[in-house]
Amino acid sequence: EGLKQKKTITKEVRTVARKSLLNTASPVFDSAGNLRYVVSNIRNQVVFSHNLKPQKYVSPEEFCINEFSQIKTDLPYKVVDTWGDGYEIVFNSDAMAAVVELAVQLGRVDSTVLVHGETGVGKELVTRLIHSTSPRSQSGCFIKVNCASLPANLVESELFGYEPGAFTGALRSGKIGYFQEAEGGTLFLDEVAELPLEVQAKLLDILQDRQVCRVGGTRNVPIDVRILAATNRNLEQMVSDGEFRKDLYYRLNVIPIEVPPLRERAEDIAVLVKHFAAKLREKYNINKEIDPKLIKHLTDYSWPGNVRELYNLVERLMVTVSHDKITLSHLSEHLPTSLSSASSKQFFAEQQSYLPNNFSGTLKEMVNKFELAMIEKMLEQCNTHAEAAKKLGISLSSFTRRLRKQREQEGCRQE
Repeated sequence: EGLKQKKTITKEVRTVARKSLLNTASPVFDSAGNLRYVVSNIRNQVVFSHNLKPQKYVSPEEFCINEFSQIKTDLPYKVVDTWGDGYEIVFNSDAMAAVVELAVQLGRVDSTVLVHGETGVGKELVTRLIHSTSPRSQSGCFIKVNCASLPANLVESELFGYEPGAFTGALRSGKIGYFQEAEGGTLFLDEVAELPLEVQAKLLDILQDRQVCRVGGTRNVPIDVRILAATNRNLEQMVSDGEFRKDLYYRLNVIPIEVPPLRERAEDIAVLVKHFAAKLREKYNINKEIDPKLIKHLTDYSWPGNVRELYNLVERLMVTVSHDKITLSHLSEHLPTSLSSASSKQFFAEQQSYLPNNFSGTLKEMVNKFELAMIEKMLEQCNTHAEAAKKLGISLSSFTRRLRKQREQEGCRQE
């Protein structure tokens, strides 16, 4: 339509998952008036309608009613849309419900917040939720700065900006920093523990005075910015070790939020797997299901990488497994050694119920007894030898040969 009418067109579209989106196509012309291309901007309906009428501020109470929705599937769970493309908090545990409730409550105020938690737990999502439920979502942007990724010699110029000619290679026009870029909105300092000590001192002054001075400048510029910070390190220990300023720690830690690791909210694992699988089915147009037994098994793992690690695993399984149903048997190729070991322990524990009572003797004798018990148990569950061999992951000829050999040995021992 944009190409045909040569004007901006906006229409509502719906995805396979019945999600409502707004698609705006904007034609771009060259100096001669010829149509060069069309820019298509697809946005979440909630994001669009919310930003379209900034005078209608959505309070945290309204947010809870309208956006804190419970999605009904075969396993109910809650999804909080933080009004960003793909930024959703998915949970079913009371621990995460308390975090979400506190984050929405903090949208009412302008206090500085320090989010603690291990890597991959979703600290950024919490800060985005705080911003999206605050009036600042109407007056300014959410600017994220990963402090660990800033070059050591450019930290100050990136954060605070610089004047023209402040240093070799500087732009002639100068540059505003992240603090001024976030004017009226929220500045999120991720990995704040990685800031050098000299920058920490300047950050403390800005938090106290609410003014910023560019590198190479002499004039302080007032700023209206809310500061949210996050770290996966123990700042109290860093203060004791002299690696982080004590005064800055207390200035940042006005209201702390602790996001629990995934191992402490195992009830979230199943709903996260289901949610991620649904997203990946839509993203890659694939139709695969994950066996509930596999999902149950994932709760036995400690997940050091937390939600991020879980998402990576689900994507790996959805993309690489060739079967329509992903089962426990596919895990060994895709899981860390520790989880594979947990799988082996669980598998062995499940077999204990039908191991022979005389499970003793030499290693070879015990292996033979276990193999025979496994083969006979599989025969009880299957209709044919071929089906049993397939479930055990061996060929039919190998299955028949082992069965005959084991029964012959057992018969000799009985005689």
